[in-house]
Amino acid sequence: MPEIPHVVYILFLFALGACVGSFLNVVVWRLPRIESDPENQRWLSGLMQTWQALSYPPSHCPKCDKPLKWYDNIPVIGWIKLGGKCRFCKQPISIRYPIVEAATGLLFAFYYVMFFMVGFAPGCQKLDIVEHWPIYLLDMMLISALLAATLIDAELFIIPIEIPWFVVPFALVEHAVWDRPGWPGALNPSSPAAALAAGAGVGLLISILLWYLKIIPASFADGGPLMEIEKKRLEAAEGEEPPQEFSPAEIRAEMRKEMLFLLPPLILGCGWMLATWKLPAVARFWDPIAQTGWVGGLLGSILGLLVGGFVVWMIRILGSYAFGREAMGMGDVHLMAAVGAVLGPGTVTVAFFLAPFFGIIHAIYLLFSKKGRELPLGPYLGLGTAAAMVFYCQIADYLSPGLRGLLEMFSQWLGWS
Repeated sequence: MPEIPHVVYILFLFALGACVGSFLNVVVWRLPRIESDPENQRWLSGLMQTWQALSYPPSHCPKCDKPLKWYDNIPVIGWIKLGGKCRFCKQPISIRYPIVEAATGLLFAFYYVMFFMVGFAPGCQKLDIVEHWPIYLLDMMLISALLAATLIDAELFIIPIEIPWFVVPFALVEHAVWDRPGWPGALNPSSPAAALAAGAGVGLLISILLWYLKIIPASFADGGPLMEIEKKRLEAAEGEEPPQEFSPAEIRAEMRKEMLFLLPPLILGCGWMLATWKLPAVARFWDPIAQTGWVGGLLGSILGLLVGGFVVWMIRILGSYAFGREAMGMGDVHLMAAVGAVLGPGTVTVAFFLAPFFGIIHAIYLLFSKKGRELPLGPYLGLGTAAAMVFYCQIADYLSPGLRGLLEMFSQWLGWS
């Protein structure tokens, strides 16, 4: 069978990505607004209801509400053919639509080149399209989700949790089914790390159950502090009630509720990891389970989810506690949890610490222009993740000597072998 040239894959994946970008335009517009049925705006939480909101009504002009022809929906080409105007009312159609479609197609093509041709890929090796396409598709699902979250967060300063939690089940299933130790993109952890993931995962389920039963209180149950952009919007609107204000003491009290939520995962995760590390009988029981193929892949993805969410959540809690104001939103926590479930604990940590380098120019501009102190973190988390997907191996190789020495020092201090 003759080998298919790379250019064929690149053209196909660009077209596929452009189609995905067309769907992302729908997600970006409708998901924050729940356009389909106004009566359902307050309780749309299930998957079917959310899908209904995204799929109905069919694509239409936002100005005249006329449904679009199928050929007007062809990514990029449809907009160009229409001259950027609605076929019926002749009102302009935002250029953002073809830009998002083209950008998504280019991203699909770019990552194909980097993964399958250049070798800047998961596992630090050039991938084979026949053998390794599942990890590429999962990564492109993540990139698409990050692009949608970025566009929504940049405009509205929110990240709908439906976006990251749509990705998580696919990540858990794929890593459970596909991962094997040594395979590119595989997340199979060591036995102690798998124990940490298992214990913390059970602890997280316990916390969710206790929260659902209202044994653990929800933070900001009646709504969190309003951001600067929301306050300005309310000030501009006549007849609106004044925004709810939170004192620094009240902010810290809400953070203590979130700390309480995190205690069961921390206690059970660290406890089970230490038990498998220090107690030979427990290790003999646990090691064969952790080394089972699908169990290792699943626990590796869970560990990435927990690390991604925990790192951001702890910085949110500590930052809010230190400054007496909400440091970052919970949407960022959910977003990085999804990134960790797909890419694993190492890559998600690198992605998080790369994000500020992308946001620092914007932050400096806000500081000197006095146009506000708040900036959406989602776009920079997305950029950090996009970079880490390509350059993680190079960054890890550069940092590994120092991290290895730090780990050895820490282990000696605790008396671990």
